[in-house]
Amino acid sequence: MIPTHELSDGFERLMERDRVHQLLIASHPDLGDRIEVDDAMPLLKIPTALGGAIVLWKGEHKGVIRWRMAAPDGDGVKVFEPDSIEEFPQLVGGTRALWK
Repeated sequence: MIPTHELSDGFERLMERDRVHQLLIASHPDLGDRIEVDDAMPLLKIPTALGGAIVLWKGEHKGVIRWRMAAPDGDGVKVFEPDSIEEFPQLVGGTRALWK
């Protein structure tokens, strides 16, 4: 059986999700027990003390598929689109005040 493009693309997204998870824990070990990993989608959540969550996901927006991060920002949400997944530890670190 030859895997379909959709199957291999889905597997690649989950592998990337696991890599993002590893990068976050390596940089912020105190988040190890707090990061929620979606079992079926390329999505991670970090609950905040304010009741919301910092969300990292790979998805499509306006025809572009890429990794993004959404974090509570005052009364709204700020969305970040890093150039690579290696930027997530720094972006998440910038939201440290929300974790506590």
